[in-house]
Amino acid sequence: MTEQDRIYHGVQPVEDDDDWQCRILVEKRKLGPTERQVDDLVLYELTPKDAEGLGGFEWGYSGSGPGRAANAILADALGLGDPWSCGFEGGPIDPVLQALGVDFASDVLVQCCSEWRLSRPGVLRWCRGWYAQQGARDLPAALVDLPELTSSRL
Repeated sequence: MTEQDRIYHGVQPVEDDDDWQCRILVEKRKLGPTERQVDDLVLYELTPKDAEGLGGFEWGYSGSGPGRAANAILADALGLGDPWSCGFEGGPIDPVLQALGVDFASDVLVQCCSEWRLSRPGVLRWCRGWYAQQGARDLPAALVDLPELTSSRL
């Protein structure tokens, strides 16, 4: 398994369960029809920063919960470290990363249902397309080795 072979798995609580928070599990990617029946897939869990009453992760609507989830997924996928100290939120805000997080939440997480899976390679491809649309040349290191984008049509 390579560093890129991981899946972001979002699990939302049932409506009448007040004690359980939305969770984003980072899992090993395992191909095949029994992929989701294996119990040893979880590598680690992304955790929201619970400072200043910011709240946790959420998705399926447009708001701050999906924004926090987007920032955590992007920071992890891009290898930037803690989203609350690498420019998405908290310390000095990087306007490019902030716009990336807002657009990822709007394009992807707003559309998610109670349980979903996103592959890291899929997240990286989305990011690479976003940077190309912005005309940005200064890419995060995780995007540099992806195949070049061309303007030719198939």
